[in-house]
Amino acid sequence: MSNDPNDRRVPVFIVGGGPAGLAMSLLLHRFGVRNVVVERSPTTTDHPKSRGCWIRTMELFRQWGIEARIRARGLQDDSDMFVFMESLAGHEFGRTRPEPDRGLTPAWKCLVAQDAVEEELLAALHGSPYSTVLYSTEFLSFDERPGGFAVTVQNLESGRRLDFDARYLIAADGAGSPTRRAAGIDMEGPATMAVMANEYWRGDLSHLPIARTAAGFRLTPRDRSVPSSTILNTNGRDRWLSISQIGVERDERSHPWTDDEVIAMIRVQTGVPDLKVEIINRSVWRVSRQVATSFRKGGLFLVGDAAHRFPPTGGFGLNSSVQDAHNLAWKLAHVLRGWADEGLLDSYHLERRPVAVSNADFSAGNRLRFFHVQEAVLSEDADRIAFWIDDMDNHLHSIGQSLGFTYAEGAVIPDGTVAKPLDSRVYRPSDRPGGRFPHAWLDTARRQSTLDWFDQQFVLVAGPRGDAWREAAAAAAQRLKLPLAFRLLERLPDGVRMGPRGAVLVRPDGHVAWRKPWLPADPAAEIASALSRLLCRAPDGDR
Repeated sequence: MSNDPNDRRVPVFIVGGGPAGLAMSLLLHRFGVRNVVVERSPTTTDHPKSRGCWIRTMELFRQWGIEARIRARGLQDDSDMFVFMESLAGHEFGRTRPEPDRGLTPAWKCLVAQDAVEEELLAALHGSPYSTVLYSTEFLSFDERPGGFAVTVQNLESGRRLDFDARYLIAADGAGSPTRRAAGIDMEGPATMAVMANEYWRGDLSHLPIARTAAGFRLTPRDRSVPSSTILNTNGRDRWLSISQIGVERDERSHPWTDDEVIAMIRVQTGVPDLKVEIINRSVWRVSRQVATSFRKGGLFLVGDAAHRFPPTGGFGLNSSVQDAHNLAWKLAHVLRGWADEGLLDSYHLERRPVAVSNADFSAGNRLRFFHVQEAVLSEDADRIAFWIDDMDNHLHSIGQSLGFTYAEGAVIPDGTVAKPLDSRVYRPSDRPGGRFPHAWLDTARRQSTLDWFDQQFVLVAGPRGDAWREAAAAAAQRLKLPLAFRLLERLPDGVRMGPRGAVLVRPDGHVAWRKPWLPADPAAEIASALSRLLCRAPDGDR
């Protein structure tokens, strides 16, 4: 396959250049798979949109070499909290507590805006021989044919139309996803839970000590004629995003607010009467809780907001999107390289849809918490206010939601053990099939993690006395003609139950696929059998 960007034959065509599309392109670049991304906008977003990259996402950014750059563009550490106030310069009702970092990850979460994330993902693709990103390019249509898709796009500046032949088509074109609609895939769940107004504005609040303290502020002015709003912090200085509910099923305002009215509200909500405010952009949007009925239709896959729409309370939209791409990319690469059968791709829907449903439910629950706090503040009952603000810790203390999910079916071989219920606030490390292999530092300098082992190939990880697995792994890899790395743990991290002579097979995305807590009579045959089953290959290893 040619790497010439003018070659219109591409293994993977990606519609949409947001976080999901750019992450998918970067992953395919790392696998050496040529891909084309088209994005209707002239460049990356100029809006902060999502406001946080949670632990698993930051772990991936660390692996991709962009963690430090993204972290440098976020808020200070321990800013993951909400403050409830009359105004930014006024009375404080209370605040949540930052989530404690208990050392279960090499890359703690970061409060960073989506526009910065997109810019860094795009920068990481600069000069790639495999990825081509076309901005100001509209996706017009696709036609599925035997062996792939005929795709037509149009450059919005020149009007020129381009045709591509792609084996796989990725719909990463957002919540409204024309690609999903054209494919006839339905969404389940309420499309409108509330109607919201976004006001993205510039105003220097760096003189307020609280400006860099928190991710967000819920403001309930003493003057009840001024709407209550949430102001989200984008850089701790001069760029802010105000979010106000303006209706349930429709815009219920008597009239759309003028810029002057918005500026007047901002001055009251900040408590700075003479604040110089510049409106950057404004929008009206709907809160949804929807998940696609299927994440795959033939060679077409839904990734990111095209597959799921969450209430923003919880911050799992961008994070789920990046992790969708991480789940799918290695499977596409393995199929394209001939290491796996097409059946492996069925596991994408089986694995990611339940995670999307869980994240949707978690996000919807967090939304209710804001209503409880708001009612408490209006009641002026100090005990009631304290109770509901304390409960708000359940919103941002979400390490269990971020790391504790497991894949119950898909490219996973269950070992008969029973899964523990997911606790959104608590992550319990485990090497049980389906979950992320636990992090443990491999050096005293704390620079190398067990997570660094899992990137582009399967890895057999054995216990401290499991060196007999080394030769078996090499024999299985030779038999199946695919790469398989071997790693020996010097000690068993917390939660790892493989035992000193056992082993686990870990997928390229870091999820455990198979576990054997003892050394069988023929370990090479066991490994080969497990890999063949996971990759949907015939028992003898052939496709």
